[in-house]
Amino acid sequence: MAPAAIMAIPCQRRIQWPLKSGGSGGKMADLRFDFEWLSYADADRRVGETTAQLKVHIGDLCLTHNEDAWSRTVRDRVTVSLYPLAMWFASSWWRLNHEVLPADARNRVPVHDWRMSHELAAANMGFVWPGIVFASDRDAMNIWTQASRCHERASVKYLNGSGSVRSVPMTQFADAATSFVNAVVARLDAVGLQNSDLAQLWSIVLEDMANPEECRRRRIEAELGFDPKECPDAVIGQAMAFAQTIGESSFAELSGAYAKNGGERVEAMRELADASGIVGRPDLPDMDLERSEGEPWQHAVSAAHELRGRIGRPGGVLPDDALHDLLGLQKGEVENWMPQGQAKASVAGKRGAGDLAFILRKRHPVSRRFELARFIGDHIRSVEREPGSWLVTADLATARQKFQRAFAAEFLCPIASLVEFLDGEVSESAIEDAASEFAVSERTVESLLENNGYLAREGPGTGMPYNLFG
Repeated sequence: MAPAAIMAIPCQRRIQWPLKSGGSGGKMADLRFDFEWLSYADADRRVGETTAQLKVHIGDLCLTHNEDAWSRTVRDRVTVSLYPLAMWFASSWWRLNHEVLPADARNRVPVHDWRMSHELAAANMGFVWPGIVFASDRDAMNIWTQASRCHERASVKYLNGSGSVRSVPMTQFADAATSFVNAVVARLDAVGLQNSDLAQLWSIVLEDMANPEECRRRRIEAELGFDPKECPDAVIGQAMAFAQTIGESSFAELSGAYAKNGGERVEAMRELADASGIVGRPDLPDMDLERSEGEPWQHAVSAAHELRGRIGRPGGVLPDDALHDLLGLQKGEVENWMPQGQAKASVAGKRGAGDLAFILRKRHPVSRRFELARFIGDHIRSVEREPGSWLVTADLATARQKFQRAFAAEFLCPIASLVEFLDGEVSESAIEDAASEFAVSERTVESLLENNGYLAREGPGTGMPYNLFG
């Protein structure tokens, strides 16, 4: 959800609300690569002839703002060869565009293989690159940048670290990266270095993108954490068949949730999907989600408001029966359900015409309420985008999961009703009482207050998904 740029609240029991007018943001930024060629004599002509003064911007933030140790100057452009950066974009293309941030990145630094495909520093070849992480959430490319360490001894120190994630629409990211690689290939051609390694690799990428079947294969390989053509034939065959069964986007979500299972990922996903569940028949109205600019959570909040109105409960506490009725579930079966093992996701898959088998993973009644509300949100979003696909809830930071979480929070605990209940008091006990009243977690209450500007947001200062230098 969008960050709230607000002042810290002094220690007091009651405050004058709101601290700011509603949630922030909604408009995504643009990614731009600006450069001026500066060729020099290098043993590797591909490197020397593509040397340039490079400036990278996302929105109003310059990612290459740096201090040059040799000239003792601070500037936005950095002198590097663009050949290694273009090679990195080309070789990482499929994983950059389709492999998501691991669910446990905040607690555990991703594996080396993932980092090589998502951190710009992997371009290497002896150049000092800014600490930038790219991770797709499937709707947008999320970009973080971490400033160089103060004590680091390097010829270049990058000075800008993002206080929060910056997002670029996937199409705009693809256009910017494609234009950048094309420009480097054209430069090599212009200086007599035709048919370079970069040109050959990029030609293969473009051919695969133009071939629907190969494009699908490359995408599924990437979702499974493999570089192009490195996924075993047996595994990719099973994965493509499974994706056709549960829906392409649902396969992508499950694959991200089971990333830690490595080579046994598809088998673990199939085992979850084959488990018995609680059969229900969702009874949800058709809803046309708005397509205007905005973050997933903003569309989710609008959907929650609309559905509340349609079922005649615009505010107040939502009883369990309402959740069960919307999903066509029997109250007794939900209450008696006991998850098996430690599943990394919850799913609801087709079991006949109109019926879905819900395989839940939450045990606590409050957590289960939130899980059911997420299923409702996912049904609203997924039926419109990919009819017939399975429902999937997981601990990922994808656009789909962001939508679910925001929908569930607003659906179970409408911000207007929450504000009315709290009546200006945000003490620990008041938040506990609100959580009990609406049968949600205290963290859900705090998140709603933060995202709507009624409570100061707390979090790590760097805003990074993990520490690049840890």
